[in-house]
Amino acid sequence: MTTHALLVDPVARAVPSDDEIRARAVQLLATILERDPATVQQAHSLRADLGMDSLSALEFLSSLSHEFNIDLEVEETYGLTTLNEVVALVTQRVRGSR
Repeated sequence: MTTHALLVDPVARAVPSDDEIRARAVQLLATILERDPATVQQAHSLRADLGMDSLSALEFLSSLSHEFNIDLEVEETYGLTTLNEVVALVTQRVRGSR
C-alpha cells in the first residue's frame, strides 16, 4: 500500500487574509499607543485622532515590517494619514505588488 502525502504550498497558506492584516495592524498600533484596540478606528487620523508622533510612527512601521516580513520605507509612508491607508499598503506588500 502506498501512502501519498498531501502537499500544501507553505507560502500560499502563510499569506494572511485582509481581515487578519487589518486586525493585527490594529493590535500593533493599539499596543504602541497604549490604547484599547476597540478605540482604534480605521478611518481615524493617525496623528490628530490617535495621537501618533514620529517616534511611534517609526515603531509602528518597524512592527508591521517585522510582523508581515515586508519592507516598508519611511519615505513611502509620509502621505499616509489613516490606518486604512497603512493597511492598504501593507496588504499590497504582503500580496507581492508594489
